[in-house]
Amino acid sequence: MKSIDQGEIKMGDNMVQAGSRCRDDGWSLLGMTALVTGRTQGIGHAFVEELAGLGARVHTCLRNEANLNACLHDWEMKGFQVTVSVCDVMSRGERVKLMDTVSSVFSRRLNILINNAGTNIWKPTVDYTAEEFSIVMTTNLESAYHLCQLAHPLLKASGVGSIVCISSIAGVVALNVGSIMVQVKEQ
Repeated sequence: MKSIDQGEIKMGDNMVQAGSRCRDDGWSLLGMTALVTGRTQGIGHAFVEELAGLGARVHTCLRNEANLNACLHDWEMKGFQVTVSVCDVMSRGERVKLMDTVSSVFSRRLNILINNAGTNIWKPTVDYTAEEFSIVMTTNLESAYHLCQLAHPLLKASGVGSIVCISSIAGVVALNVGSIMVQVKEQ
C-alpha cells in the first residue's frame, strides 16, 4: 500500500487546496472516506479524482500494479489524498485483504463504497465457455455483493455510509453480445 498527502492542485493558472473546489459552494467531502474498485482510467479514474478533489480520502484498487503506480504518481502531483492496493476482485481472499487494508487505513470507518470493477466478454452468449461465464458473474456480481457485505461494518461505523454500484447502458439498451453482463448490471 502506498499513500500521498493532501496539498495544492493546479487548476488553470491558479493553485487551490485539494478539497476546496466546492467549499465555496458550501459542498465538500472533507473528512469522508471512499473505496473505489476497478480501473485507473475511465469512470473509475474520474470517481477517484472527483472524490479526492472534493476533499475525501480515497482508496482504490486494481490488478495491474504498474498502472496503479502511474495513477498514484499523477494523483500525488495533484495533491490528492489517495491510497492504493493491488487487488483482483475475482478473488474472495483478495477482497477480504482489500477490506482489511481499507479498515486499517481509514480507522475502521468507510463513508462511500463504489463498486466500479466490472468486465464483459464481447461475443454471443451461446459461445461463452463455463469459465467465461464464471469470470463475468464473479467480477460483476459476486465481487460487488461480497464487498458490500465486507464493507457493512465500516459503513455502519461511519454513521453516514453510501454504496454505489455501477451498472451499464447494456441494462437499458439491447446489445447482440454480452447478455451475461446485462443480467448482472441491469438496474
